[in-house]
Amino acid sequence: MIVISPAKNLNLLNEDYITNLSEPFFYDKTTKLLNIIKKLDKNEISSLMKISNQLADLNYERFLKFNHKDNIKKPAVYMFSGDTFNGLSIRSFSKTSINFAQKRLRILSGLYGLLKPMDNINPYRLEMGTHIKLLLGESLVEFWKNAVTDELNLDLKKQRSKYLFNLASKEYFGSIDCEKINAQIVNFDFKKSKNNKLINPGMAIKKYRGKMAKLIIENDIKDLDELLDLNHEEIKFESFDSKNSSLLFIIK
Repeated sequence: MIVISPAKNLNLLNEDYITNLSEPFFYDKTTKLLNIIKKLDKNEISSLMKISNQLADLNYERFLKFNHKDNIKKPAVYMFSGDTFNGLSIRSFSKTSINFAQKRLRILSGLYGLLKPMDNINPYRLEMGTHIKLLLGESLVEFWKNAVTDELNLDLKKQRSKYLFNLASKEYFGSIDCEKINAQIVNFDFKKSKNNKLINPGMAIKKYRGKMAKLIIENDIKDLDELLDLNHEEIKFESFDSKNSSLLFIIK
């Protein structure tokens, strides 16, 4: 199983899909969040999400129209359009690879909790780190932790997965209770080599998280040993920190 973070940027263009759509896991919990957010005015949304007035206006309208019959809806993996999803490049997948992703790839979400790639969703913005505790009574991380962890454990059991590959950001991965996950959690780090030194790739790390998810899916990688042998044209395995269960890859 693989987990990644969502994106703020959205692609709302109409598209055709080569496999069936699905529905998100947690309708009741998402509805609870929506009922809270829909009571906020534009200024309150701007303050809550720390976004400009223009973005607050956009998201205010999106929440008001949520699930309206005329609203734009798309599968999550096609709607999210940030660096991770550019690296994943779902539009290059075969039908077989998309179906494989549907079984083994999950997207963590502040509004939906956990999404399958082909879950049909509304456009939204609600980051996992949004300070909603005064409105909700708990943080989004706390709100989602048990539900997301339980669902991932069901997926792990169903797919007979020994590993949970963490390609999400720290903010989103916090919504998983690591102590209760019934699999070995494997973390990923990416570095660039410059002047014989390993340096952080900055924001490019998001793109390589997506590329790694793509490699795992398209090559049907299910075992840690297969990643230890990885020598892709853009990414090469460097070392494994067994203490922290972390793989280091060098960006070529």
